[in-house]
Amino acid sequence: MVQSARSRRSPQARAERADRILDAAADLMVALGPGKITIEDVARRAGIGKGTVYLHFPTKEVLYLVVLMRAQSEAAAWIVERMGTDPVEILPSRVGATALEGLSNSPILREVFMANTGMLGTLTETAVAEGGELIDRRLHDLEAYFHLLREHGLVRADLPPDELFHIFGTTLTGFLLYPPLLENQGRHVPDRERRTQLATDALHRSLGESGDPDALRTAWPQVVALFDHTVQRVRAEIDRYRTVRRE
Repeated sequence: MVQSARSRRSPQARAERADRILDAAADLMVALGPGKITIEDVARRAGIGKGTVYLHFPTKEVLYLVVLMRAQSEAAAWIVERMGTDPVEILPSRVGATALEGLSNSPILREVFMANTGMLGTLTETAVAEGGELIDRRLHDLEAYFHLLREHGLVRADLPPDELFHIFGTTLTGFLLYPPLLENQGRHVPDRERRTQLATDALHRSLGESGDPDALRTAWPQVVALFDHTVQRVRAEIDRYRTVRRE
């Protein structure tokens, strides 16, 4: 059905059209790999013209970036949801475990972080060029998270928050990127559940976590609010592309 010019110009219509584009791109990225698809392929699958894709996403790299951001925001929202169920879920080892589970449940995140790591580098460069401020804010929020944990005695106090965050990030990255490298060499890799257990234990030990119930209950609402704020900011950035007016 051909939409009227008026409906195409409405924010809701633009957002719905962008969602069709993002869905089509995500499906193709998983099915064929990011390097094997074109904007024409995405437009065809979404049932629109090639030029319409560019109304929302100026380049293929930006389109891929927003696909990734949408998947990440969904995984982050699940972390926030889990945090809301129990104070212990705010500990880094639990956040890390939930993040790994979310990645396992997301085909697009598995494709970018595990099956096609070269694409991750390209998307990182695009993210810096397109949304460097958002990246800075997300990193700031994560450092603020470790500030809160350290302040409440929930992680080791002998390291500054930025170094605690460094341990957290590099540990998770290693558990994401290293298994495919081992598999390519024919080496044994623990199954997904076991890898999550190992990552949880590594984070718990290296960050010196404390499970003090009173401290957890005190920090709980602050941490949940911080993570929820991060999710809302990412969603706002995605909406900037979904409702952009270029027509």
